[in-house]
Amino acid sequence: MKRINVIEIANATKKVPESSQSQLIGISILFILFLLSFLFLIFSGFSLTILKGQEYAALAETNSVGKVPIFGERGMIIDRNGKALVENLKTYDVFIDPNSSSEENILALFPDHKEKIHSIFANPAKITTLLIHNVAKDLVISLKDKKPAGIELRHSYVRNYLNPLPFAHLLGYTGIASEDDLSENKSLVANQIVGKTGIEYQYDTKLQGEIRYETYEKDAFGTQLSILSDTPPATGDLLTLTIDKKYQERMYSVIKKTVDVRKARGGSGVLLDVNTGEVLALVSYPTFNPNDFVSGIPYSTYDKLIKSPQTPLLNRPIGSQEPPGSTFKTIVATAALETGAINTSTVFVATGVIKLAGGLPFQDYMKHYYGPLTITDALMVSSNIFFCRTAIRLGIDRLIPYAEAYGIGRKTGIDLPGEMPGRVPSPENKIWLAKNGATWLDPVWYPEGDTCNSAIGQGIALATPIQMATIAAAIANGGTEYQPHVVKTTTTASGKVTSKAPVVVAIGIANDSTLQIIREGMRLSVAGPRGVISSLKYVPIKVAAKTGTAEFGIKDKYGYSTTHAWVIGFYPYNEPKYAFAVLIEGGGSSSVASFAMRDFLNAIY
Repeated sequence: MKRINVIEIANATKKVPESSQSQLIGISILFILFLLSFLFLIFSGFSLTILKGQEYAALAETNSVGKVPIFGERGMIIDRNGKALVENLKTYDVFIDPNSSSEENILALFPDHKEKIHSIFANPAKITTLLIHNVAKDLVISLKDKKPAGIELRHSYVRNYLNPLPFAHLLGYTGIASEDDLSENKSLVANQIVGKTGIEYQYDTKLQGEIRYETYEKDAFGTQLSILSDTPPATGDLLTLTIDKKYQERMYSVIKKTVDVRKARGGSGVLLDVNTGEVLALVSYPTFNPNDFVSGIPYSTYDKLIKSPQTPLLNRPIGSQEPPGSTFKTIVATAALETGAINTSTVFVATGVIKLAGGLPFQDYMKHYYGPLTITDALMVSSNIFFCRTAIRLGIDRLIPYAEAYGIGRKTGIDLPGEMPGRVPSPENKIWLAKNGATWLDPVWYPEGDTCNSAIGQGIALATPIQMATIAAAIANGGTEYQPHVVKTTTTASGKVTSKAPVVVAIGIANDSTLQIIREGMRLSVAGPRGVISSLKYVPIKVAAKTGTAEFGIKDKYGYSTTHAWVIGFYPYNEPKYAFAVLIEGGGSSSVASFAMRDFLNAIY
């Protein structure tokens, strides 16, 4: 093996030309630069992988996928004959993404929403939030054209009520879920449309469409990259009501006309099936336009509604509890006949005026002398004196259980929010009222005076129109109380139909023989020789009815009080199918209500 001579190598190096040495120096510099670059890349990779790894991993986990709730279309509502009462209109909502713009820029676009915009940007979570529901078309066009940063337009639906005024209290209205709504119902999500009143509220879980989430991929800075999932959500259930659209509109027309002409405080009209409890008409007047509420009602409009002395937002058929007047005599008659306090042969002489214990006068209307009366005669002429005598013989303790059996003092259970229970005229209730703010009452029960007042539906007795219609139905059908209801069937998006069966609340409130006597007296009140409801005598169908004129408020200088006008009843007389109640608050004498019912029957038959 040849040995390497170090001296030779050294000598050889000394012999390299100067040009070659320059080349070697250049190559060496390039090599060093390459080496430094390589080391920098290695260090950078180390830094990115090791030093920043946890930070980027967190960003990837947090921001790689976004979700937007997509709400299914709200279920439709139709009447018993398939006629649409509502519709869903396609619209847009404006959302604000506070991460993509500034508060100043958004305020410049929507100066009328200053408080809402400020709250969105003040939220530490910096989440995309609804600013405007149901945006005006011209604004949608402008936003689509300009595409300002931080603004999102999302497809939505808005409820539209097709004939809003007659159906306002019945259907109710919808709106964006409030903080209270979200707190009370954990299944709701932000920006969801919910029912606020009426059927929309009562059946909100049925009407709600399915909620699905559109899932999309986005980068660490929130920029959407691609949609991963956007399956359309199912629509809400279809509600078929027991309501007949034609009956509802006709009833509304006559109640409105009566209230307006009489300058009354308000009015109610109820029509229901005596054998099922199905409600065919449920009218409250004055009314409001539910379409004003769906996108947020202007404060001035809402303020006017809540300050009106006519309380137009009140659902009167179920929420207005007033003295029932002489319609209460049907309950007194039931109790007296059932307990044996009187029978069909019992006669009291109605002399026009009598004196009770302590010399208190008690009289018939205009002190009219009716003479000797049986129970059917007394119902025909609506004698106060007959029912006063009957109630004294019966006693309040035996009257109260029948008032309660008929449903006074408890809710009927109708499938609508806001129902009131009415009030039984009992000694306990009077004393409690006297001790709790009713300063005009004495904290004592007068056995004759208070009992007679109660017998004619005055004093502290209170009832709602839906209660009185239910009582008329029980009289008509032989003593069964059915729970009134306004929804007939629900149908899911897949086509599954669920029918609402009649709910029996009470059976045998009284013997049918007793109720037949009362039915006869109610028919005589319409068609008898001294009947006081002649306005219903010549309608196209045989009607049995009982009217009531109920005093309320402070008496004037002549000793007269303002009065409510009532009429309850059923038809056809021989084979009852429908029961009704009409109340005109502050409308005057009972004939005002019976004329309204006459106009309704003439309109539909």
